[in-house]
Amino acid sequence: MTKTTKKKDNNLLFWESVQTTDPNFTKEVGFGRKFTSINAQYQVRELTRAFGKIGQGWGVCEEQFYNLNGIDGLICYQAKFWYKDGIDKYFFDINSSIASHNGKGRLDDECFKKVSTDALTKGLSKLGFNADVFLGMWDDNRYVSQVRESFKTKTKLTPTKLSAMINAINSGKGDVVKSKMGDYEITKEQSLELKKAFDEAK
Repeated sequence: MTKTTKKKDNNLLFWESVQTTDPNFTKEVGFGRKFTSINAQYQVRELTRAFGKIGQGWGVCEEQFYNLNGIDGLICYQAKFWYKDGIDKYFFDINSSIASHNGKGRLDDECFKKVSTDALTKGLSKLGFNADVFLGMWDDNRYVSQVRESFKTKTKLTPTKLSAMINAINSGKGDVVKSKMGDYEITKEQSLELKKAFDEAK
């Protein structure tokens, strides 16, 4: 009897590789309904990282801006997003709509840029880009704290700072040092020196 092995489902591998949003490129928007805004240039960078340069590995084509059924003041946008996976090229529709005038009736001269950017952002979520925002995970403060910690840029621990930490440990401020250690990139040798200082301070 031949034993069959179920093939691993890899359909979510790409999604999971791009779903986490760097908090350094987000902004909380508070007027009206509260939501997390994602920096569009950051998304372009991540697209370039995943597929290559715009026009070569990915892009947008067949763009259309129009009024829906002649409704004045509403700009609608439709286009096709494409990307390459190896030699294959894939397409899917993206779309959005936006008011062409603000609440005071003044023309929004950036409405074309805003509607096309919004369509791209929402369209990319179909591939998994920044999916944690669209799945509502950013409504969970614990999740946001974990993400912020994972993207935190750590500075190298300089000899001067290391010496100051050791002096603080020797003067009974070990707890303060421990609370700050996570902010630094600590080498193995520096870690051993700190451990020695903690051991001697006991």
